[in-house]
Amino acid sequence: MATMEPFAPWLRDLNRFVAGESAPAAFVPPADVIVSDDGVKVHMDVPGLRTDDLEIQLENDTLTVRGERPFPYQSQGNGDRRVWRHLERRFGRFERSLRVPGGLDPNSVEALLADGVLTLKVPRPEALKPHRVEIRADAAGEQAEGRREIEGSATAA
Repeated sequence: MATMEPFAPWLRDLNRFVAGESAPAAFVPPADVIVSDDGVKVHMDVPGLRTDDLEIQLENDTLTVRGERPFPYQSQGNGDRRVWRHLERRFGRFERSLRVPGGLDPNSVEALLADGVLTLKVPRPEALKPHRVEIRADAAGEQAEGRREIEGSATAA
């Protein structure tokens, strides 16, 4: 026995159109963020995009990737009317902001685009090491001993 759909397909499509579901949904590339002792690695699926289509920015603890996946189908002799039956792929401008550990150097970000996957590597900066600061006596001879060294540690500003 054949299963019957409760509504005719054209009626379902008409309901989607009236409800505003006729336009394709926006493109949001999925991303994996892997944090390790060595740093941060991000893998983002951006099929069909080139390096010129993407912009990457690291500010404080936010890594942002912006771009656009253009809609590939143009009207075909129907004026402004586009005819499609079923679209699953998504298109349009996108911006993904991903939280990463603070203190990463924006100048150390490495980006590679291969086979539709954007891979970003951000190494962790080296730990700050103690730094010896030398104190010298002023010209009036305030310090009778001449020089004295103080050991301390530096912190990032």
